[in-house]
Amino acid sequence: MGLKSQTSTVHISAEDADGVGYGAASFAKVGEVTNIGAPSGEAAEIEVTHLESEAKEYLLGLPDEGNIELAMNAIAGDAGHDELIAAKDDQSRRWLKITWSNGNIWYIKALCKKYTWSAGVDAKIEAAASFRTSGAWTRV
Repeated sequence: MGLKSQTSTVHISAEDADGVGYGAASFAKVGEVTNIGAPSGEAAEIEVTHLESEAKEYLLGLPDEGNIELAMNAIAGDAGHDELIAAKDDQSRRWLKITWSNGNIWYIKALCKKYTWSAGVDAKIEAAASFRTSGAWTRV
């Protein structure tokens, strides 16, 4: 049975993740998130083929969790949106905390590469953020 997306939340730490662990960080909730994009990363392939191999042989390198995209309704003055902008501007690694509807939590070190707003005729103002993950994730 699948999980519903409703009630899932995203928070971002106010502190640099290199200076504080996720357990001691203070988090701001990112308001009105409409989509959490799937991570785009994958591990590198290390070829280990040798002269006695019957076919190409590989090992996996270090995991690379890739990028995560967030889509949101734009909210001026929202503490989480303000923290996204600050993270983009100061280029520090921050903790992302994703709490899924079933209560599982993911803590991810990430760099905010982009935070933008867009608007159109007969449309809401939308915000988008893009993160480059850095290091291993913690899933609790």
